[in-house]
Amino acid sequence: MIEAISKFSGKNNLRLNLGCGRNIKTGWVNVDFVERENKPDIVCDLTKEFPFDENSCSYIYSEHLIEHLEWLDGRILLCKCFNSLQKGGVLRIVFPDFEEIFRAYINKNESFLKNMSRGLDDEDYNYYKKVYEHPEEIRKERPHNLPPFWHLSNNEEDRKRVRLRIRQHKYLIDIVDWAVHQFAEHKTLYDTEAMKGLLDEIGFSKVCRSTFDPKMDSSKYYIPSCCYIEAIK
Repeated sequence: MIEAISKFSGKNNLRLNLGCGRNIKTGWVNVDFVERENKPDIVCDLTKEFPFDENSCSYIYSEHLIEHLEWLDGRILLCKCFNSLQKGGVLRIVFPDFEEIFRAYINKNESFLKNMSRGLDDEDYNYYKKVYEHPEEIRKERPHNLPPFWHLSNNEEDRKRVRLRIRQHKYLIDIVDWAVHQFAEHKTLYDTEAMKGLLDEIGFSKVCRSTFDPKMDSSKYYIPSCCYIEAIK
C-alpha cells in the first residue's frame, strides 16, 4: 500500500473519493478504511494519515464518512481536505440530515422514516440472521466474495455486532435510534448550520447546501434524509 500512496505524491488536480465504500469512481483516487472486493486505490485510516500533498486536489468527495468520526477527528480531516485543495477546489460532503430526521419523528411522518430505513427489516434482517445462525452457508455461497471478516468471526464481540443487526424496527423511534447510532458506528451528529459554520471557520470561501447529484451520489434511496454540502476553497 506504500507504493499505492507514493503513486500520487507530487501529482496535481487529483479527485479524491474519501470513505468510498463500494462506491468506486472511475478516474478518482478511491480511499477507504478497509480492503474490499472492489479494491480501493488506497486503504488507510484517514484519522491517522492523509497521504496527499497541499494544493494537490481539485475536488474532494466524501459520502457518509464524517458522521462515523469523533467530532475532533472530523474537524482535523476537514482541515486536511482544505489544505490539500487547490484554490477554487471543491469539497462535496454528504451526511445524514438529522434536522429532517428529527422533524419527521416529531411530526410522526411514517412514510419519510420508513423510506429512510428501507431494507433494514427485510434484506438486512434476513442476511444478518443467516450470518449469525448459519455462517457456514454464507461461506459456501460466497467463497470468492466473503463478507467483512467480523461477519463470520467467532470472537464474542464480533458475534454481538452481528446479533445487534438482527432487529425488527417496529416503532418510529427504532428507526431514529438506528439513524443516530447505526449500531454504535455513528460518532457525531451534524446539520446544515453546524457543517456550514465549521467549514466557514476552516476557511472555505463559499459554503452552500446542494442537492442530490445522480452523477456523484450513491445514496439515491435516502435523498430526503441526506444533507449535501459543497464548499469552495
